[in-house]
Amino acid sequence: MQRTEYDPVDTDCVVSAANYLEVSEFVIFRDAYTAWYGKKASEKQVEKVFVEYLVENKVPFWVRNYARSRVAEGAPTDQTEEDSRTANNLLYLATIIAEYVLLASYLVIR
Repeated sequence: MQRTEYDPVDTDCVVSAANYLEVSEFVIFRDAYTAWYGKKASEKQVEKVFVEYLVENKVPFWVRNYARSRVAEGAPTDQTEEDSRTANNLLYLATIIAEYVLLASYLVIR
């Protein structure tokens, strides 16, 4: 699966599509794979790309294409853009916290 470099607009678009469809971002990735490749991906295939998205904010072209096609017609309002950025920032913070919790649990086990 090909991936692209980080672009905050792409990340905002994924968050906006997930919010608009009232599904998780993981579902956006799963459905995007099916739409682009014409077959369902295994959970592990999607999970690998999704984790990279969470950690590095990389959005594959096929997810970007799918998310853009699912966002409501017309330009997003300023409030929608602000909500998307807020959701993305919260997701980023949750990822960092999860990494530290995982590291702390690893150190405790050792």
